[in-house]
Amino acid sequence: MLQIRNLCKNFGALAATNDVTLNVDEGTIHALIGPNGAGKTTLISQISGYLTPTSGSIKFDGQDLLAMPAHLRPHAGLVRSFQVTSVFPDLSVIENVCLVLQSMNHQVFSLFRPAVADKAERAEAMEILERVALENEAETTTRNLAHGQKRQVEIAMALAARPKLLLLDEPMAGMGAEESRQITTLLDGLRGSITMLLVEHDMDVVFGLADKVSVLVYGKVIASDTPRNIRLDPEVQRAYLGGHEFHDRSA
Repeated sequence: MLQIRNLCKNFGALAATNDVTLNVDEGTIHALIGPNGAGKTTLISQISGYLTPTSGSIKFDGQDLLAMPAHLRPHAGLVRSFQVTSVFPDLSVIENVCLVLQSMNHQVFSLFRPAVADKAERAEAMEILERVALENEAETTTRNLAHGQKRQVEIAMALAARPKLLLLDEPMAGMGAEESRQITTLLDGLRGSITMLLVEHDMDVVFGLADKVSVLVYGKVIASDTPRNIRLDPEVQRAYLGGHEFHDRSA
C-alpha cells in the first residue's frame, strides 16, 4: 500500500528524515515508534504532503505520491489524523461527519444548506458513527464531548473520507487509561478493512495493535519487524525501549 524509498528531509544541517526505506502492507496496522525528536511527525508530514522531501520517493497504492498535491491525497485514499484533535466544536457530531462527506462528494459548501440536509449523506454518516460507537451522540454539540469521544469523532471524520490508508499521529495523546482502551478497541475493529500507519508513544497500545513495528531514531529506521522481535531486539532496547517489558498481540 505504501512504499517509501531512501527518503530524506533536511533542515539545514539537520537530517530530520535520514534515508528512510519503509513498506506498509495492505490491510495491516503498522506502528512507527521512537523517542521525542526522532522525526516521526516529520515523516508523516511528508507522506501527507505538508512537507516536501529533500530526496527519495513515496509510492501509495502504485501511484507516485510526490507528484500528487497535498489537497488531492485524501481523495486518493490517503487520510491523516493529527496529534491535536481537529473537529468543528460548535457543530453536532453528525454535522462534522457530513461536512467531510460533502467534501468527498465534491459538493460546494453553502451557508444556507445545513450539512445534514442530504438524506443519503446523513444515512452514511450514521453508519460511520455506528462503526465508532457514537450513534447515540449524533446530535450532541461536539464541544460538549469528552476528549476521547472527540477523538472518536475525528476518526469518524477520517472514515468519511473513505481512506485506503489512515495516518494516525498519536491518537492516544492526552487520554486516560479507559479512553485509550476504547480507541484501541475501535482501531482494532477496523483491522483488515483499512491500512493504518500509527505513530504512538504508548507502548502497550503499540504492541497490542501493531502487525509490524518500525523504530525511528534520529531520523533513521533502525529496525522494522514483528512486535515480538522488536521488543527483543538489543539495538531497539538500547536506543528506545530501555529494557522495559511490553505486551504484544502475538504473545
